[in-house]
Amino acid sequence: MMMRIACMIRRGIWAPLVALFFLTAGCGDIFDVSNPGQTLDSDLNDPNMIPILLTGLSADVSDFMDNFPFDVARLSDELAGSGSYADTGYFRVGWAAQDEVNGAWEQAHEAIWMAELHVDRILNQMDLTGVDYEHHIARAWVLQGVAHRTLGENHCQVVYSDEGEYGNLQPRSVAFDSAAAAFNRALSYGGEWAMAAHAGLASAYAGLGQWDQAAAEAALVDDDLLVEAYYDQSDNENELYDETHDRHEMSAYNTYAGSFSPDWDPRAPITNCELGGCPNAVGADGVTVMWRQEKFNLPGSEIPILTGAEARLIQAEAALRNGNLGEFTTHINRLRAIWGLDPIVQPASAGALEYPNAYDDAWSILDGERMLTLWLEGRRLWDLHRWDHPFLNGGTVVWPGEPRRDSCMPVPAGECRVNPNFTCTEAAAGTIDGS
Repeated sequence: MMMRIACMIRRGIWAPLVALFFLTAGCGDIFDVSNPGQTLDSDLNDPNMIPILLTGLSADVSDFMDNFPFDVARLSDELAGSGSYADTGYFRVGWAAQDEVNGAWEQAHEAIWMAELHVDRILNQMDLTGVDYEHHIARAWVLQGVAHRTLGENHCQVVYSDEGEYGNLQPRSVAFDSAAAAFNRALSYGGEWAMAAHAGLASAYAGLGQWDQAAAEAALVDDDLLVEAYYDQSDNENELYDETHDRHEMSAYNTYAGSFSPDWDPRAPITNCELGGCPNAVGADGVTVMWRQEKFNLPGSEIPILTGAEARLIQAEAALRNGNLGEFTTHINRLRAIWGLDPIVQPASAGALEYPNAYDDAWSILDGERMLTLWLEGRRLWDLHRWDHPFLNGGTVVWPGEPRRDSCMPVPAGECRVNPNFTCTEAAAGTIDGS
């Protein structure tokens, strides 16, 4: 607050009022400070601190849950990179440059570590007599599961360290296994976080290719389940809002979501800046036509991380993989009803994926429904990878793509340059930087 007042004084606006304040107030009233002393680690062992610890963990999740979607949108066919950041130049052509994917990786690992730390503190260092703590533990495990799942969906390989030891490169399936373990721990505590844990398990089992288990878990999730990462204008703003409203770093022009113009799908609302209502009609690169996403239209817009809508998509995909087009259609229509959209007619065939999407068979319908439902939530790159989507073969939104676009992010430079167990080339296996 004092820094804010000082800024006003330098601008010459509040100087007379401040002078009057100093003349009429006693110096002791202004400058006396009561030092509360240091907060010791042991002070956190008070059960009254449990909600505060979990709020901190939730903030850790929010830190990476807008960074991953920002990167994934530009790396995939969700949005066109329309800005001038160095990473945008790489990402929009499908190059997940190893030097440009550090931040979200570090933040996700921080959330994983903090969940372990908080649970250990609560269970082993607090007197829990008469304390209702179980739902806090369940929440911690759910949030940790989300962090593991996010690493698995976006990075080609993962690295987990233990007790100060450097970790080794591991397949991304290890992240999905870790996510499933965390969600199952949450389930063991039951209560209000149980359904969120089932939703997380459904996505973790889908990541592992265990579709029967994924569908069974998804069936336990209500349509209206919504767990979100929180943001706030006064502290941690939603980066997707910042980079499309405060700055035009990415655009929906020439995307699948943009193809609904002017009758936007309610899951992917857009403003065509060519028609006005935006600071500029083009992106920050001065070239790309700016169509602005409105899904996150406020600095404090929340980002979904576990939903009933995704559960319906998982059930639909499981049915499609089993060749059951009737059941597939039922789940898709249940999904669409959440937004009041008209039902689809059962497709005549399973068909195949294509780019651009014609939405004319079961696989292209699933592709379109997942794209719109999970739009800008950091989930698209995983779909492209696991489906070996045709967009990966030189797909272009606005800027021409690499002949084979990256379908996952490498282990970042910030990890491989300090970890003696592998080289940066090994850490980039499966990406352009590793070829």
